[in-house]
Amino acid sequence: MNFEDVFSIKHQSKISSYEDYWKSISPTNSNEIFKRWLFAYTSIHSTWQSNVRSYNHIKNFEQWKNDKSKLAELLYISKSGLHNQRTENIWDFKNKFFENPDSFIKSNSESWVDLRNKLALNLKGIGLAKVSFALELCYPNNVEVVCLDVHMLRALKLNEQGYRASSKKEVSEYMNGENIWLEKSKRMQTSPYITRCLYWDILQGHKNSRYWSSCLESQLCLEI
Repeated sequence: MNFEDVFSIKHQSKISSYEDYWKSISPTNSNEIFKRWLFAYTSIHSTWQSNVRSYNHIKNFEQWKNDKSKLAELLYISKSGLHNQRTENIWDFKNKFFENPDSFIKSNSESWVDLRNKLALNLKGIGLAKVSFALELCYPNNVEVVCLDVHMLRALKLNEQGYRASSKKEVSEYMNGENIWLEKSKRMQTSPYITRCLYWDILQGHKNSRYWSSCLESQLCLEI
């Protein structure tokens, strides 16, 4: 499917359903925000099936919040791969998040891009794309950054090797691709995450996101 198809008028009603669904499961407190970040971390170098499986193993974070070896054990038994590296990265994130949860929330003085780029530089083992994914999951209908994962990079004909937050040149290239999706979503009067979800789900042959996102649901949500 050509990504341009997502932005055609025939998908307008479906976009409204997506907006309602993602609003219904948006996080409402810092613990839920933390768990969305966990999902983003477990999505790194992972299929969506493995992502869901490893997230389900660690989402009850009170079990391991003060026990790094327990986190390592849970990641190991989830069979998600790279469990030692995932342990180090998630532990680093956990410490930084609970030390200052407000630093993960956009202030009035910064843009979404500023927040994303700052976090990507500060956090261990997570780059521009997956930090963007975490922000998408936290603020699905308001976010103004885009997770340019390999599928998006391929659709936009960009470098599929990804982009480093430490390189000004690569950040600029990432943002150029991101702006294409942002502008097209703006014309549809919806968030770039909503159109990205629609694109991904169509590629996967599903009518909505719940085949993977149901693991994020902690309350009754709207069916789409």
